[in-house]
Amino acid sequence: MPWKKAENSPNTFTRPLGPNEVFMQLVAEPGHALGHEHWAINYTATIVPRGAFEVLLSSPELLPTLIRYSWMHLRFQHPSIAACPDASRTATYVVPDSSDALNKWASKTFTVATDAKSADDVIPTIEPAADALLYFVPQSNQLLLHTGHWRTDGVGGTILLGQLVNLISSNAEALLSGKLPDPFDSFDWGSEVGRLMLPVEEAAKMPLVATDELKAIAQETTATFALAEGALGVPYIGDSTTVPAGTRAVELAFSPTDTSAAVSAAKARGFGITAAIHASMAAANFRNAISKHQDESRHYTSTIRQSFRECLPEPYSTPAGASGLYTSGWMASVDPSTTWEDNAHKYRTEYKKDVSGGYLQAHREYAYTLNEIVKNPPTPAEPPSDIDVSCIGVAEKYIEREYGTPERGFGITNVGLGVELLSRQATVFVWTFRDQLTLRLVYNESFHTAEQMSEFLKDVQTELLKQLNVWE
Repeated sequence: MPWKKAENSPNTFTRPLGPNEVFMQLVAEPGHALGHEHWAINYTATIVPRGAFEVLLSSPELLPTLIRYSWMHLRFQHPSIAACPDASRTATYVVPDSSDALNKWASKTFTVATDAKSADDVIPTIEPAADALLYFVPQSNQLLLHTGHWRTDGVGGTILLGQLVNLISSNAEALLSGKLPDPFDSFDWGSEVGRLMLPVEEAAKMPLVATDELKAIAQETTATFALAEGALGVPYIGDSTTVPAGTRAVELAFSPTDTSAAVSAAKARGFGITAAIHASMAAANFRNAISKHQDESRHYTSTIRQSFRECLPEPYSTPAGASGLYTSGWMASVDPSTTWEDNAHKYRTEYKKDVSGGYLQAHREYAYTLNEIVKNPPTPAEPPSDIDVSCIGVAEKYIEREYGTPERGFGITNVGLGVELLSRQATVFVWTFRDQLTLRLVYNESFHTAEQMSEFLKDVQTELLKQLNVWE
């Protein structure tokens, strides 16, 4: 359903959450009692003022002031970052009616984390929040964008962060000249309502009642989740009574030389770097699995993540649709007896499946089915503890290396992506930025150590580069 103006409040607009958004809410909510939100997403970018803008670093107030203003500017461009869900599965957006109202929102959602050394120090401390949140970490010059997964996906949030840096660069001149206007007076508040995002079901015009053909597609896709039963896991700390704590991460960046060689070799072999990484993830899971699982020759089950963005009409297929959730996925498994090469080709086949036709149109039905499973989840014989994978490809498709000019602009030296995890399962996020392939493994500190996770990443790297003959 579209956004509608509330009868008793002309500045308030609401719409029901779509089934895909509800799924993300259902997954997230059990963690709230623990002060965390499962699958909330974190995006980071390290920013560096260039040329004349380097003066912004001379005062501890200048850059935070600029970022705060640009954050309010981003809200005007992407109002869905300020739309909040409630217990009735309704999203609500309130148009600010005064400078005070807008500034109250900014004060609630923007934080300067002066005591943190990096965004990794902030992430474990974030509590569940209805709004999207922005942090600036002066010690590392990092921006950290945090949001519930119901609002957007890995690609969308990366686009948002890039657009925020672009606004920071564009507004810097006005700040330095002392002419930064009041953000409430700067924009035509109320007109932004036309840019509120619709759920994927409405954006793609999915039928409200699925045909038998679409039901069959939904059932077939849902059935892949049964592949998780009896799958292997890696060792973890504690037992069934261990309570999850904060989300931590380790990261491994390939050299530009190794990155280029690996991408070329994977392409030449006919499966591409994403499938090659996925095959290497499977190999590392097999090698690092719980001893009992190795003895039982258990299979490895992981997620095939797909984006609908390129399938959707404008504006959802463009950067203007960044603050919407337009992603999907299913499960796939491989056996320990299968070769790395065969697994890479299998994963390529999975990633190349067409999601623009029947699968897209069946997704409302698919999401409804998933929601029922989440409401009444099966009880596994033992807690899952595998390490999954999520790839967004070349990050420069969504966020630039530089904004403005070398004389007056901002550079982005590093980007990052990850989710909050409250389970024994962990996930490796994969992207390439500034010609460097990067693996970021996020995990819950109650169940794994940094040393274990770092060794796992090294194992993935070694497997990938040796299989592709980049390393001897």
